[in-house]
Amino acid sequence: MLRFAAALLFLAICTLHAEEPGTDTPYRNYYKQLGPAKAADPADALRIRLCPKPLAKGDPVPPDLAFEIRDGAQRTPMTLDAHQCFELPANAAWAEHDAVLHKNWNKKLQAVIEITGKLPVSTQLSYAELTASVPAFERVIAAQGVMARMFGPKVKGLEIKFAPGVPQTVTVHAPQGDVSYTTDEHGVIRMPVNPGLNDAGVELSSLPLEIGPDA
Repeated sequence: MLRFAAALLFLAICTLHAEEPGTDTPYRNYYKQLGPAKAADPADALRIRLCPKPLAKGDPVPPDLAFEIRDGAQRTPMTLDAHQCFELPANAAWAEHDAVLHKNWNKKLQAVIEITGKLPVSTQLSYAELTASVPAFERVIAAQGVMARMFGPKVKGLEIKFAPGVPQTVTVHAPQGDVSYTTDEHGVIRMPVNPGLNDAGVELSSLPLEIGPDA
C-alpha cells in the first residue's frame, strides 16, 4: 500500500510539539491537504490514515498514546487501530476555528501517512467497486498540485492483501471469459486495472485485509 505517499499529501515527517501536558498541532496544517483530498474523493473510496512513528528507529511509542481534536471546549477523540493509526476527518469548521490535534505525549513523533482503499463488505461486487481506490488516488494526487503530479508515485494497478498461509483468488467475470488472480507467498495479489471492465462482476474467495493502489 502507499505508505511512502505521505510526502505528497501531508509532510512525511510532521513534528508534533507544544506545551505540557501533551502536545498540540494546528489542525489547519493537515486540512490544507485533507480538504482537497476529500473533494477529490467524494465517494470515500480511500482511507487516509495517520500513523505515529518514533523519530529514531527502535524507540518505543507509548501503548496508551491517544489523539483528539480540541475545538474550543469540544473534544473529539480519534479512534486508533491495532497499529496506532487513525483516520483524521476533513472538517472545514475545525480549520476555521483554529482547532488543534492534541496528543497525550510530549515527545516528537513522525506522522507517516498510509493510503489504502475502503474494504469490500461482500465477496461479490463489481469491478468498478473493487478498483475504485485507483482512480480516486490519482485524483487526490492531481489535487495536490504540479509537483505532486510530476514526482508523485505512479499507480501500476491494484494491490489486494489477504492473510498469508491459505491461497486466495480474485476472479473477474470479464466479457471475454473469466480471469483469475492468485495470491503470492505473502498473501498478496497485484493486478492491472482496466476501466473497460468496470461493469464486470468480481468474486473474492474471502474478504481481504487491505486493498488499494499499487505503486
